[in-house]
Amino acid sequence: MQYDAFYTENKLSVTNYIQKATRLQGVNYISSPEIGFLKRMNGLVNKAKTKLIFVFLDKKATEPTSRQTYGSILGNLATIKKFASGIAVPKDYIWPVNTANYLDAPTSLVNDAHKLGLEVYASGFANDFTTSYNYSYDPSAEYLQFIDNSQFSVDGLITDFPPTASEAVGKSIHSHAFSAFRFLPDKNNIKRKDFAI
Repeated sequence: MQYDAFYTENKLSVTNYIQKATRLQGVNYISSPEIGFLKRMNGLVNKAKTKLIFVFLDKKATEPTSRQTYGSILGNLATIKKFASGIAVPKDYIWPVNTANYLDAPTSLVNDAHKLGLEVYASGFANDFTTSYNYSYDPSAEYLQFIDNSQFSVDGLITDFPPTASEAVGKSIHSHAFSAFRFLPDKNNIKRKDFAI
């Protein structure tokens, strides 16, 4: 949920709408780049059924509630844990790409967040956008970099191309026989613990 202030200014209550939706049909995830909105929702949803995910935008962008940049908020993940169960970050927060368009060393973000009990969802994947040359123009290789490496595994991928992500995860399962992955017949996707595509 983005732009909560807009809805509030126009006397529309997104909070009431979401509360009704969670009672009527259930909502698994609520995500927002606004701390104030997630803090309000924190006391209004059943945390066992609905996960609150704080969405990071560009590091230089300003979060409207705290008036801090997302880059500075990133340095205090313990604060996020107080009102959210996870974070969604642009993929370059995890694997930075240098000016020559090659990957730099990964950051410690995923491991730091996991130590605090926060789930991590990587976003910004696309089949039709040139990514790091390390992937040789293969979007599947990029997805696998985030879930099948020796240093960490994100809890989910946010993409506009779910078939590509599902295929990459499927290939990884068959080639490595991950016992932690399982098929969920009611979702028609693949999950590891709460791995979401």
